[in-house]
Amino acid sequence: MKLKYILLSLVYILGLIYLFPAAPVTPDLLPSTRSTEEGDTIQHPDQKGFYTNLTRKESVSQMQSKYALTIFGQKIPSYRLNYRPEEAFGMVRDQLKSSFLEEIVYPMRDSLFVNGWEPQNAPMYANTSKDKIPGLFFDNVAYFSKVTIKPNHSSLVARFIIWTLIFPATYLVYFSLKKSIQNG
Repeated sequence: MKLKYILLSLVYILGLIYLFPAAPVTPDLLPSTRSTEEGDTIQHPDQKGFYTNLTRKESVSQMQSKYALTIFGQKIPSYRLNYRPEEAFGMVRDQLKSSFLEEIVYPMRDSLFVNGWEPQNAPMYANTSKDKIPGLFFDNVAYFSKVTIKPNHSSLVARFIIWTLIFPATYLVYFSLKKSIQNG
């Protein structure tokens, strides 16, 4: 019986160690040119826009490797969630062109949205010949894509409260299920 409480305490403490470190720093995409357009700087200072010649795979992989949570010198793995491009309006910002949207997630902590606009791969130009697709230019230089990144931070207090409440909730569900099974 005591072993169960020791294990639960250990899991609780390990969870707190995972939840309490500061959020990873929002990285820059390299090699790329940082956008100075209003939607990327003034109205949304937490977002960063980059013009780049990297593909979706290269951009998202680089962001996942750079947006890393490290605890005691160990890199904690993150997860990638893929969304429909239309969801960028609500998750990143309104009036944002998008051909892909992915989220790099640390469960119960922070996440980083990576939105990309690749005119060559945009569904709206699927039936258009390549020479008729508009180019992507910034400062008179042509680029393959524009990548916008937006961090999504959670409150430390909220993380602590939710983590703490998971334990009594789990016990109540277990107790209720056990009682249900016994009563047939």
